[in-house]
Parts: sequence; C-alpha cells; structure tokens
Amino acid sequence: MQLAALSMQGNEDTAAFIKAFAGNNRYIMDYLIEEVLSVQQDGVEDFLLRTSVLEQLSASLCNSVLDRNDSQLVIEQLESSNMFMIPLDSERIWYRYHHLFADLLKQRLLLKDKEVVEEIHVRASDWFEKESMIDLAVGHTLEIQDYERSIVLLNQRIESLWEYGNHSAIIGYGDLLPDEIIKQHPLFCLYYAWVLIAEGQTEKAEPFLVSAEEITFKNPQNKLMGKIAVAIAWLYSHKEYSDKIFEYCNTAMENLGEDDPMWISWAWFSYGIAYFSNGELAESHLAFSKALEYGKESGNIFLISTIVIRLAENEQQLGHYKSAYKICTDLLDMMNEKGYSQIAKAEWAFAPLYLIMGITHFAWADFDRAYDSIKTAYDLSKNGEDIFLKVSLLMFYSYLLNLRGDLKAGDKVNELEEIMRQNTVPPFLQSMYVGWKIYFLQLTNEIEKAKQVFHDYGHRLGNKITHANETAYLSYVHIMLDEGRLDEAESLLSELHALAEAGKRIERLLDIKILYAIYYKLIGNRDSAIAYLMQALEMAGEENIITYFISKRDQIEDLLQEIYKIQATRETQISRQFLDNLQLAFKKRELFLKSREEGELSSRELDTLRLMAEGLMNQEIADKLFISLNTVKTHARNIFLKLEVEKRSQAIDKARKAGIL
Repeated sequence: MQLAALSMQGNEDTAAFIKAFAGNNRYIMDYLIEEVLSVQQDGVEDFLLRTSVLEQLSASLCNSVLDRNDSQLVIEQLESSNMFMIPLDSERIWYRYHHLFADLLKQRLLLKDKEVVEEIHVRASDWFEKESMIDLAVGHTLEIQDYERSIVLLNQRIESLWEYGNHSAIIGYGDLLPDEIIKQHPLFCLYYAWVLIAEGQTEKAEPFLVSAEEITFKNPQNKLMGKIAVAIAWLYSHKEYSDKIFEYCNTAMENLGEDDPMWISWAWFSYGIAYFSNGELAESHLAFSKALEYGKESGNIFLISTIVIRLAENEQQLGHYKSAYKICTDLLDMMNEKGYSQIAKAEWAFAPLYLIMGITHFAWADFDRAYDSIKTAYDLSKNGEDIFLKVSLLMFYSYLLNLRGDLKAGDKVNELEEIMRQNTVPPFLQSMYVGWKIYFLQLTNEIEKAKQVFHDYGHRLGNKITHANETAYLSYVHIMLDEGRLDEAESLLSELHALAEAGKRIERLLDIKILYAIYYKLIGNRDSAIAYLMQALEMAGEENIITYFISKRDQIEDLLQEIYKIQATRETQISRQFLDNLQLAFKKRELFLKSREEGELSSRELDTLRLMAEGLMNQEIADKLFISLNTVKTHARNIFLKLEVEKRSQAIDKARKAGIL
C-alpha cells in the first residue's frame, strides 16, 4: 500500500493507474517499484538501485561507493518522502532500507547491470575496512564469494573474537569458507580449530592444525608457532596422548614470551592434563596452579574458570573434597565481586563448576544440595556443545536420580546412551562410561550384558591398567565378587590398589579398600575385612566422605557394627565425629527409603490431585470434598513431597507421565 501511494505521487491519471493495478503479488510489486523509480528526480533512481546492495548505509559510505558528494542530501530527501528509509541510530547517521524494498531494488539492479553489484560490494568492503568495521567488510566479500579476501580481513579480527568468547561467530565464518582456503591461513586455522575442539569436534579440527603446523613450522614465526603448538597440545589433551602433549607444550614454551600470559597459561594447563592422564596428580596440581597464575595475569575470566575447574577436579581425585569445594566457591565469590555473577548462572562453560560442587555434596551425602547443583549444571550444559561435559554430567545425574528413586533417571540414561552412540570420547571418559553402564546393568541383574559391555570396549583381564581405563576394571571387580570369582577379583584389586597408591589418589584408594573388605569377608577372613574397612574409614574421616559406604552398606553393615564396638572400647584413628555423621546418614537413608515405599498417594490425596488437575483452587477443593482449607493444604504438601515437586503444575505433569492421573 505504501508503494502504491508513492507510485501515485505526481501521477495525474489516477484512474488509469488503479486500473493497471491488478495481477499477482510479484507482478504488482514489480509494477509498483517501476512506478516509484519513474517519478524520482535525476540521480535518485541510480542512488536507490546502487545503495540497495548495502545492508546499512551512511552518507560517507554512499559517497565513497557511488563516487559522489551529495549523499547526505539524497538520504534526507528519501527519508522525508517516506521512501522506506529506516534510521538505525538516534543521530541519524546510519540507515537501512525496508528489507522487501531493498530486495525489489536489488532485483532491478541485477537485471540492469549485474557487474556493478560486485563493484559496489568491493568498494563497500574497502570502506568498512578503512573504518575498522571488519565484520561488515567481511560481509560484503562473502556476498561475492571472494573467500581469499574474506579470510585476509578475518585475520585482523579473529583473535579478538576468540578472546572475548565469540565462538559462534568464528564457527559461522568457518562454515562459510571453503576448507582448502582456510588451510592456507594458519592464523585462522588456529582459532577455528580451537573453537571446534571446545565444542567436541576434535576430528574436524585436526586437519586445520596439521595445515597450520606445516606452514608455520616451515617458516618460523615464533609467537604464532608457539600458539599453534599450544592448540595442538590442547587437541591431544582431548585424546589423552600425554607424550604428544608434553612434546608440543615444550615447543610452545620455546616460542612464547612472558608477554603472552594467556597462551603460556594454556600451555601449563595442557601440561596439567598430560600429568593427569598419567595419574601423576601431584605434578598435575602444580601445572594447573602455574596455569592459574598466568591465567590471572591475563585477566580472562573464562580461562581462569577453566583452570579452576580442573584444579578442583584434581583435588577431588586426591580425596580433598573440602579444598575442591572451596576452590569452586572462591571462584564464584571472585566473579560476584567483579560483577560477573550473572555469567556464572548463564554460560554453559560454568556447568562443570556446579558439577564439581554437586559431586562434593554427593560425597558428603547431602543429596538435596547435590541435586540442586547438578540440575543447575545440567540446565547450563544444554546451551553448549561440549560432548565431554555432557557425558560426565549425565553419568552422574542419572546415578544421583536413581539413588533418589526419581523417575527422571531413565530419561537421563537414554539421553546419555544416545550421545555415546553418536560421538567418540577420550579413553578416560569411555572407561567411566563402561563403569557407569556396568553399575546400571547390575541393578537390573543383567550380569551377562554388563560383562559384554566390558569386553565390547576392548577391556580384557591381563591388559595393562592405567589411570585412563581403571574405572572400567574397578566396576568389573563388583561382577567378580558377585560371581564368586574371588581369586581373580583379588588379583585385579591388587593391581588397582598399586596404581592408586602410586598416584596418592585417596578417592580411588577409599573405594578399593572397601572392596578389599568385602573380598576378605567373602573368603572368611573377618580380621582383614575389618582392618581394610577401618583403613577406609580413617581415610574418609577427615574429608567426611560418606557416600562410598552408603552405596555398599548391605555388604559391609555387619563389619561396621563390629567397628562401632571396637571404637567404643579403645582408641582408633577413626574420627568419632565422622562415625556419628555416617550413622546419621544411614538413618536418613533408611527414612528416605521408607518414605519411598510408603510414597503412594492416599485416596484423599488422589482426590485432591484430580481436582487440582481440573483447575480448582484450594477453597473450591475444600468445598467439593467437604474438608477444611488447612486439610487441603496438608494434602497438597504431601502430594508435592511424594512426587518430589514444588508446585501444582509440576505435580499434575508428573502424575500424568507416571500414569497416576
């Protein structure tokens, strides 16, 4: 309609115009744009057609692109004529055309002079580059598929995009550019590959780093060589190839200077991963600490948080749960002080932070707080593409939900299985997955399936056990004990114990010593069984690690009773407070399981729930059931408690999914 009004301006024969105004939308639009252009003053039609190529325009840009000096007057004239000119700022420096109007003009220009379109894009790109508006300059070169020019421009911008965490933009550009062009430019290869690795696409990233290495190492450029070496080390850290990580970190350190704190930090971080993969946690801790020192110097909050998260994971492996938790809370406090608190609650990169806090609460048998932290981590992780994070998180989340008797555990199991079917993960994570799978199959007494999973992933008795694959073998010990293969179980436990002891990994030793206690109980050596369990209790006491004992309570309950008696009659190294905490945790667990067994809704609660689902308010429910308002509120609280929800809508939804309604 606006086009029609503009077309009739200055048209004396309005009746003839309206009569010609017939046909389908495309013909009407073509007709109208022709009419609009025909009534413009000299030079304005050319201005409209040529500037339609520009996504946004200013007088200075138009003067440069069109080689004229009156663009400001033309823009003012077009705006006053309601010529679909939309201002983009309050100063009215930048404008754009209505998208449909611009499309129609561009179509006319292409029909009239196709070559001029490319010329305008080239001139616009040159102007934007001079004005340091690189993203807009790249937009024009991509329009004409000048990929070589695009990547040359992007090399001016790529590092800042990476530093400020604008990974989606880098991925977007990388997807638009041909791989063979990218591979000729090591700087773009570096950052594009880095972002791909961060999103779990290591196989896609590797060829770009190979090309960058070939070009750069032939023509040494020190700093760039050092950065590429760091990226390659980081790539290998996702594959847990520790020898390669050390090799490339050494190369990086030889080429980076003290004025590159961010890159030196990433190099030390990769050293930490290599030591961690080898089970050398003390050395890993030192490397991560060094990485944090340089990370703080760089001031990059995402780098700092990444290092802190790995430091906390290290501390957990060493059994230092209190220290791990403090590392996480200190980071959150620091972010709050610096005004970054909202980032931690919104960015997927901080999901591991809440995962570690959740695991810590879980170890302390604080299952409600563990659930809150893990749910926060899970919700954050959905915004990212880090496959490794999602696998770790879903393993723990499903385990926790199952322990709570939550129906959603099955959903998380299915989600994890789907991710594992579609992706390849590092050996350490794969081993964790095998252990997790064996655990869930044992719950349903599918022992043969559990053994098959162990073998399907290449694990065999007699193979070398490492820090990377030990979780699968530790889980297999449970199968052996259940099947009475006690000699084999003891042999495997001996090897696992030596490995964990060499790395001073308290968390793993604790689990192994409890399994040793079960083993000795099964062969009838109660003295050794009690001795090993007492060692486990001593190790767990200082850090208040309770959950390992809860998960194996049925197998060690009688041994614990004897230890309680020993503790009452003589001094031991076991903390009295810890034993009290353990007994309290057992009682809470008993009450929880009892409440689950008694968790079926009463007939009155079912009636209340059905009326809730019909949309009745509390007073209406009270009137309908001839009960007091307070009684309705009591029923509602019981419903929420038994269904483990917080409000009506959740209760109704969960009841429907569970078949209660």
